[in-house]
Amino acid sequence: MTKLHYLLLPILMLFSIATVHGADSMDNDGYPEMFIRGAFNGWNAENRYRMTRQGDHYSITLEHLDGEFKVGSSEWNFNYGSASGNILSISSPQTVEATLNGPNFNAQNLSDVTIEFDIRRDDSGHLLNTMISFKTAGESADGTSGTLPVLYINVYNEDGTTLNNEIIDRNLSHKNYFTGSYWLDLNGCEWMAAEGAESLGSEESPLPLQIKARGNFTRLAFSKKPFKLKLDKKQSMLGLSKSKHFALLAHADDNFGYMRNFTGFNLGKRIGLPWTPSQQPVEVIINGNYRGLYFLTESIRIESDRIDIEELDDMETNPELISGGYLVELDNYDEENQIRMPEKSCVGGHYIDALRITWDTPEDYSDVQKQFVTEQFSYMNDYVGECNDKLWSYMDLDDAARYYIVEEIISHTESYHGSTYMFRDRGEGQKWHFSPLWDCGNAFNGSTSDFFYNCDPFGNTWIPSMRVNNKFNDKVKSTWLWFMQNRYEGLVDDINTYCEHISAAAKADRKRWKDAEQPDYAGRMPVVDNSDINSRKQSVLNHLEAKTNWLKSQFGDFNQGYFSEPERDDTPAAPLPAYSGVSDVLYDNNDLPEEYFNLQGLRIMNPTKGEIYILRKGNSSSKIIK
Repeated sequence: MTKLHYLLLPILMLFSIATVHGADSMDNDGYPEMFIRGAFNGWNAENRYRMTRQGDHYSITLEHLDGEFKVGSSEWNFNYGSASGNILSISSPQTVEATLNGPNFNAQNLSDVTIEFDIRRDDSGHLLNTMISFKTAGESADGTSGTLPVLYINVYNEDGTTLNNEIIDRNLSHKNYFTGSYWLDLNGCEWMAAEGAESLGSEESPLPLQIKARGNFTRLAFSKKPFKLKLDKKQSMLGLSKSKHFALLAHADDNFGYMRNFTGFNLGKRIGLPWTPSQQPVEVIINGNYRGLYFLTESIRIESDRIDIEELDDMETNPELISGGYLVELDNYDEENQIRMPEKSCVGGHYIDALRITWDTPEDYSDVQKQFVTEQFSYMNDYVGECNDKLWSYMDLDDAARYYIVEEIISHTESYHGSTYMFRDRGEGQKWHFSPLWDCGNAFNGSTSDFFYNCDPFGNTWIPSMRVNNKFNDKVKSTWLWFMQNRYEGLVDDINTYCEHISAAAKADRKRWKDAEQPDYAGRMPVVDNSDINSRKQSVLNHLEAKTNWLKSQFGDFNQGYFSEPERDDTPAAPLPAYSGVSDVLYDNNDLPEEYFNLQGLRIMNPTKGEIYILRKGNSSSKIIK
């Protein structure tokens, strides 16, 4: 049987229980009795059929449903008014709104259908709204697609006794941790079980965790928010590397069928970057509320199964240890845990931004650690600005080329502008590596007949200057020819399989969020429609085909001849410094330009009078009205 699922949400209640349901229609627990009636199933409009209740949940199953029916209490005290606005068709998937002042529903040829009616309450027990849903045999009663694993999370108040729905509030204003528990149900997902995934915990025996919101714009602008998970102990969730730390990425802004990160990460693994995160699709329910399709993703961590380098302690002062390991982000926000300096450039025609090195690991730097990282990036910054091959004594040339090729193939306009990570291991002979890939949120936004850094308003740290370095370009071209001939093939098959796996869940996600209330945030965005995965997939495939064909004309035709993997660059690493003291490591930022940003964080070159912007000058920023 073809699965149909019709969700009508929210149907706002404009009255209290006492008003709608008289005392004689309450059961002994104070709950209203709910009935349906209608001219269908051989019934006539005078008959009522009582719904089964479990708590605030009511349901009834019919062998066949075709025609108009009504849902309400035994009193049937409805004010129908002009009625035309109360006739709701459920003949195709949609989400509609109406008051409960007499909704008439018209169903068309549904067999073996269950009608479910849920009353929603606030923490004090007062009615908030109601939800009516329709599902045919075999469909999930909780809104999930039934095709993917389900991650159940319950979040509690500080006293640990009651659920705390602040975590799913559309206006969640902070990124503080909440305490909760979880269980992960593999839900019969055979393809994921074949990859080593297993269920974890259960409803009866959940496992402890902490959860908090993550992200900036994606957290503020969407009701469907991304989260960070911290488990009580290391787990291999859905076959991912064993760790306490995972991200639940919502991709609420991904209008390419949730394929931006998937495609970028897939290419990163294929081209052989040192480490690229893995992810698995999962449906999420928090405090009993279906939150849609998410992507459980390995967080960026210095760990043996992730970024496998020496871990460096916070506030380390021993000069013999402070050469590594470091994980930093080239950032687009001013942060406290950050080293800043003017970006050097050897080309014109591109926005020159401040160079912001945000330290990720260790989390706290001693003065000598700040000095080491500052000096390392000062040298690289100078050599980029001079187009000097001495750069490759500090930066790994091979990983720089591979990282760039991935970002160019997916036309990722925001790459090298925040969420750009570099790491360095400890000791002599080590260099800085571009890796891991993260947040391909603006992939496929660039032109298929130009380089991505010519297609955006962002500052793309260093890469326009690196692209005029002959040694870098030679490495890019030789790596491109080898990669496209030997490692790229299979990407399309992976995309097709991935889309098959998430197609049903993408439709369930769309039903969940289509008309949901959005945050009270000036920069909020409409929820994108990924319900037609095949059309979104075709857009991705068309972009990849067009872009790789154009890049042939820039980097070489990989179909002409045989190309082996290039030898690794043998430029010796710069010697480590010998510190006799610690100098002032922070640059004076007063010479940085005045910059304007909109509330989405995009730089605005020509501010418009009357609009609201963020003004940044040097180390300071403030919201202004221009």
